[in-house]
Amino acid sequence: MQKNNEVTGWQLFYLVIQTQIGVGVLSLPRDITLEAGHDAWISVILGGVLIQLVLLIFLWLLLRVGELSYFDIIIQSFGKAVGKVFIFCYLIYFLYILTVSSITFTKILSDWIYLDTPREILTILFLIPAAYCAGSKISHVARFSMIVSCLLPVLVILLIPVYSSPEFIHFFPIGSEGASAILGGLKASVLAYIGFEAFLYFSKYVKSNRQKELKKAAFSTSFVLFFYLFLVISTQLYFHVQEIVVVPYAVLYILKSLSFVIVERIDLIFLTLWIVVALTSFINYLYVAAEETKILFNLKGRQWAIMFMISSVFAVSLFIDEKQSIIQLQNLVTYAAAIFTVIIPLAALSVYLLFRKGHAT
Repeated sequence: MQKNNEVTGWQLFYLVIQTQIGVGVLSLPRDITLEAGHDAWISVILGGVLIQLVLLIFLWLLLRVGELSYFDIIIQSFGKAVGKVFIFCYLIYFLYILTVSSITFTKILSDWIYLDTPREILTILFLIPAAYCAGSKISHVARFSMIVSCLLPVLVILLIPVYSSPEFIHFFPIGSEGASAILGGLKASVLAYIGFEAFLYFSKYVKSNRQKELKKAAFSTSFVLFFYLFLVISTQLYFHVQEIVVVPYAVLYILKSLSFVIVERIDLIFLTLWIVVALTSFINYLYVAAEETKILFNLKGRQWAIMFMISSVFAVSLFIDEKQSIIQLQNLVTYAAAIFTVIIPLAALSVYLLFRKGHAT
């Protein structure tokens, strides 16, 4: 029987997927097309392959450090004092990611559906269920991610009508945008895969048959790659590249134009399902942030840590309302993510294996 503080390899697989697929999905086609033009799909593939390789490196390293958690490895690698400073910086990073996710979420809902509803109300309605779910045991959080993953095929099915009259000419000539444009799109593409590092955060909960179970979860980014690729190709089959760059949420505009005999405004159905998917990503980050706050400050439980995180996110969101401020906040993600999802993890794992493993206590 599975314990409450333990997850299986497949549960970790879905935890990583749901941490990656968040609020940025709706703006993904436009963000990449702005840089790579009609070769955006190439950037998506390159970004997915690159992140998948990084994830496999993480797997290779984790299989050699035993059952230590990622944050324990940081302390073992850099020493207790420096390690705790790094963990505190991670908490600030998590708070930043949570804030960006919350603000982006409420902005999309406010722009598309709730035009007259104060954003403060939308933020509260987003944060309350997130706080409740993040207070649960890790096994419950993992099961919730598995259940929510069942919605992803539904989101795919809603876009199938696009393929009834596809405009394949929008993809040609392939590669004509040039290497510099594709590499520019690669930057936006890699940003969309942020959340893959959840593999490091949640790997400590895989305790039974650890080597085999971790390998199951290591290819989670490949699943996300195909999902993102489907979204980008679908939007390019419907919109010309010059249209995508001026449409902020291309997927919603496509669905809004579609209708069936019984159902209209399919975009609202999609958005309803997407809300749950975006909420799951927020919950996963909130859980990790609260858990590490509890450990760092020797708290008895995660409740106070969750309340602090939620209150901080809400307080910051009150002061960031202008579109330009939101864009500036989102632009910082690139640099922060590079440091906290790739540079520090690779450095910590490498230092531990090379210099500290034999001296760990």
